[in-house]
Formats: sequence, structure tokens, C-alpha cells
Amino acid sequence: MSPVGRPNHTPDEGSWDEPEEPLVPEVDLHGRRPEDALRHLGRELHAARQRRLAQVLVITGQGLGNALHKPILRTKVEEWLLGEQGRRLGVQGFERVSRGGALLVRLAGSGPSG
Repeated sequence: MSPVGRPNHTPDEGSWDEPEEPLVPEVDLHGRRPEDALRHLGRELHAARQRRLAQVLVITGQGLGNALHKPILRTKVEEWLLGEQGRRLGVQGFERVSRGGALLVRLAGSGPSG
């Protein structure tokens, strides 16, 4: 997982300030085969729960780069998150972000409120 946030950057300063918002860890599945992507996602969500994180940004890509021009990986990831494996790992829900190329996943029992 790599942290991402919204750094404050003013072009004339030429430097990055500390982000004002909390960092959201990122799991990049883009370009992986679905079976490999789901195994990797399971490990990363388990690690996120261990770290008591409330959210994880899962990057799947929009799915337009395959022969069918359909979101194959995102569809499989969404089904997985809604299924038994996702529930076992504390997935409460998710929303599509970044024009459908990523999913912001909410985890149960994580974050400061527990």
C-alpha cells in the first residue's frame, strides 16, 4: 500500500506542504489478472484492518484497455468486495471514484472511532 493524499501546492512556491486531509492508502490492481488482483487485494485489506485504517483506495483502471472495452477487473473486484471475502475482511461498502477507475473502500471497525 502506498499513501496518497491531497498535497497543498502553490505553483509559485515550488514545494509540497503537508496534506491537510488524512492519507488514504492506495492498492493498485491496474494491469493485473483478476485472480492475482483479488489475492493481492485480500492481503492488502487484511493489512489495512491490522493498521486500523478506515478507507483504502483500490485502483482498477476504467477497463477500456481490453479487447472487449469493458471493465472486467473492476466488475470482479466489486463482486468480490460485496461477497463473503469482502465481508470477512470488514468491507462496509465502496464508491466508484476517478471516473470509474478506482474504488474508495470503507472498512468496519477501523479508524479513530473504532
